[in-house]
Order: sequence, then structure tokens, then C-alpha cells
Amino acid sequence: MAHTSIRGLSLLVTAVVLAASIAFPDKVCGTNVKYQEKLVHDLLREYSRYVRPVSNETKILEVFYHMKLSRILKIDERNQILTTAFWLEQRWKDDFLVWDPLDYDNITSINIPTGQIWIPDTVLYDSADVDKEPGTGVMMTNAVVSNDGQIFWAAPAIFKSSCSLDITYFPFDKQTCPMKFGPWAYKGNEVLMRRVYDTGDWSQMTTNGQWELLNMPVVENLVHYGCCPDPFSDISYTLELRRKALFYVFSLLFPSIFMSLISFLSFYLPAESGEKVGLNITVLLSLVFFLLLGAQLLPPTSDTVSLLGQLLATIIVVMSLETAGSVIILRLHHHVPTHRPPRWARKLILDRLAYLLRIKGRRHAYHDGEGDEGEKAAAQRRCDDLFEFDQQNSLLNSQALGVSLLQQLQLETGSYESKDAGGPGGFIADVAAEYGTDATDVSIGSTVQQIGRYIDKLVGRCKREEKASLIQQQWIDMCVILDRLLMLLFALAIVMTSLIIILKMTLNYD
Repeated sequence: MAHTSIRGLSLLVTAVVLAASIAFPDKVCGTNVKYQEKLVHDLLREYSRYVRPVSNETKILEVFYHMKLSRILKIDERNQILTTAFWLEQRWKDDFLVWDPLDYDNITSINIPTGQIWIPDTVLYDSADVDKEPGTGVMMTNAVVSNDGQIFWAAPAIFKSSCSLDITYFPFDKQTCPMKFGPWAYKGNEVLMRRVYDTGDWSQMTTNGQWELLNMPVVENLVHYGCCPDPFSDISYTLELRRKALFYVFSLLFPSIFMSLISFLSFYLPAESGEKVGLNITVLLSLVFFLLLGAQLLPPTSDTVSLLGQLLATIIVVMSLETAGSVIILRLHHHVPTHRPPRWARKLILDRLAYLLRIKGRRHAYHDGEGDEGEKAAAQRRCDDLFEFDQQNSLLNSQALGVSLLQQLQLETGSYESKDAGGPGGFIADVAAEYGTDATDVSIGSTVQQIGRYIDKLVGRCKREEKASLIQQQWIDMCVILDRLLMLLFALAIVMTSLIIILKMTLNYD
């Protein structure tokens, strides 16, 4: 029952409102629509949107221009084009669009499409939108016209403007992108651009993932051009941007530096592994890849070279020299042990550099004038170790011992050949028969002589082998010392270059 009463009451109220709106439209619906239509008709009846709306031809029409940055849509770095979204606000006075509110039911403002009234032909001088006319990115919304002739036009706009990028400090760079607005046809004594505030408004700007807006100052200008004697008025908004470098630091800078540091591990690889040059070339190719990757992100300009590109190029040069040094070191390591290192090399590298670098090497044969004696002494010690004879047992007391030693020397040298399959006995018998002496005496004497000759051969061969081993060791020690020296030099070059360039980039970033 209660529900039925409420429903009937609502229907009654609706019927009363409809009847009142038909009988008294002025009271129910607000301002009389007929007055609005009459006002628009009267204002535009003899109005021309092609004529500058001033009562006196010499009067300067001032346009107050204000921009609110909505979003930085894109910065095309290769083509150097900045795409932005703005809210534009323009105010000016139209002397022909005035009325007395009392004549039109106290109407003080009205909305009129901008296509029916005069608007400033404001264009973006730096426009880079080839598909549209300059400045046509503004949406043609309605303008609010006040009874005193003041016009307020607010509209969203998307602009593509050219922006000359300075990539010197990439990725810690700051960019300054000017946007110059002004009337295209009207001179400064006809339409004068005025700023509302000293800076643009970006309080409601959507955050950009790559760029941070630092400031947006506004400047009024009167510029003389060669075409015309009178100056033209414009207003310039300058977007001061700073790149957010975190992405590029982790994707370009750190990998490049770490790869260059990995290359120093090649100095710890032994030359016998054969991987020293291979590691350097692999790192070199990776650095070239990072250099090309960075080049694809930047505009192809020859005006400046980014500090990141300079860093990568420097590291590539150092890595190339490091690879060349590794090749030379490998060549020295596998040097044929027929010639000793030059005297100056032994003195400088094996003596002084080894001391400075705290490398302990074989120094007994490095100094000039000591090499030959040292080699002889070492060879003699080696041969004495191979052949230790008991001074209390003479070789002359045992023919069997002589023959045994002779056979051993024959196996060692491989140069003694018996006359027949009988071995030393047949040779001794032939000698005894030739000289008519006792075979036993000849056998002992000949055996001792043979032993002496073969011992001399063995000692000579031991000396030659020991000398070759010492020479080879000198070349190897030189390679170890040069490896350590090159590692320190290249590490110092890369670390110092990286620190200097990174400091220059980051100081500009603050």
C-alpha cells in the first residue's frame, strides 16, 4: 500500500514539471534559448572572421598565450623530433563581439565555434609535422565569448617540433628544445603575442619514462626578418629536459666496462693454452657490438661524438693494442732457442722490470758477462749428476766394467757401432791383432779411450741442451714480465679513461 502511494506521488511530480516547462520555459529551463539564438544571430550577422577585430586599424591586438604541458609523447632521437601534448589557452579582445546583457536576458557569455569567429593564425615555427600544415595540431573547440568582447579559447593540441639534440654527454645528457609560436601573417604592430606567466605549466604532466622536465621558461620576442621592414611577434617556450640514464647505464655503460675488464684475464692465461688472442678478439667483437648499438640510438650527426662513443672507441683501441701485444708475446714465447735475447732486453726486462714488478725469475744467467759461465756451470752440474763415478774403483781394474760402460754409452749416444755382432769384444780383438799386443791390455786401453770420447760427447750434448733450456727459459720469463707490464699499462689506461669520461658525463648531469 505504501509502495503504491510513493509511485503515484512521483508520477504527479513529473507531470507538474512537464506542464511547467511547457507553460514557463524561461523559468524552468534557465536562460531563454531564443535569446541565445538571437544573440548569436545579432553578433555574427555582419561579422567577418577574416578581418582583424579592432575598432581602429592602428590598434594593436594583444593575444595572451599560455600552454600547459600534458605529456611528452616521444623524442625521435635519430630524426630529432619532439612530440608533445599541450593544453592551449589564448585570450584576446574582439571589438565586434560585444553586447549589453540587459538586452539579452542578462546573458554575459556564450560559446561560439572558433570556425565562425576571428582567431589568431598562430603557428608553430619549429613544426616538423610534414603531414600537416604548421600549427594545425590544435583541436578546433568552441570559444567562450564574454559580453565585453573578451574571448577565451582553450583547446588540446599535439605538436611535432624539431629539436636539435646535443649528444655529447649521452646518456647523461640534457636537451633544450625551443617551441616558437606566433602569428604567421600579422606583423608585430597588428598582433602582439603576450605571455601570461614566466614559465609554462607542467604540474599535471604525465610522467615520462625516459625524460624529466626541469623547466619551461617563456620569452616574448620581436624579430625582424629579411622579407619585411616591420618586426614579427612570437612567444617561445623552451623545454629543458634531462634524460633518465639508468636504462642506458645498465644496458650499455656497465657491460662495456665489465667486458673490457674481463679482457685482462687473458694476461693470466698461459701461452701454451692458445686462448690469449681468442679471448681478446671475442671481447673486441662484443665492444664493437655495443658501439653499434649505441650508434643506432643516436642521430647520425658529425657535429659531436658522444662521450660514451668516445669511451667505447678508446676501449676498442686499447683492446686492439692488447691483442697485438698478446700476439708478440706468443711469438717470443715460442722463440727458437738458438739465440739469446739481446743484451739490452736482458738488462731492461729480465733485470730492472722484473725487480720493479716484483717478479722472481731465473736470474743466475741474466746479467751480461755471466751468461756463458753460468751456462757452463749448470751444464757441468747436470752431467756430474748423470755420471757419478766412484773414485775408489778404477776403470783399469775391471774389463767387464769398461765393457759395460761402453755398452751403456753406446745406448746413450747411438753413435758407436761394433764391427760385428759380437759387440765390443770383436772390436778389441781386431785392435790387438793390428798392433800385435796383448788383447787384454788393448781391450782395457781401448775401452777407457772409448769411454772418454763418449763422455765428452755426452757432456757436450748436456751443455747444449742446458744452454738451449736456459735460453728458452729466458724468453719465457721475458714473456711473463711483459705480460705483467702490459696488463698494468692497459688496466691503467682503461680505468683512467673510464673515470675521466664518466666524471665528465655525470658532472654535466647534476
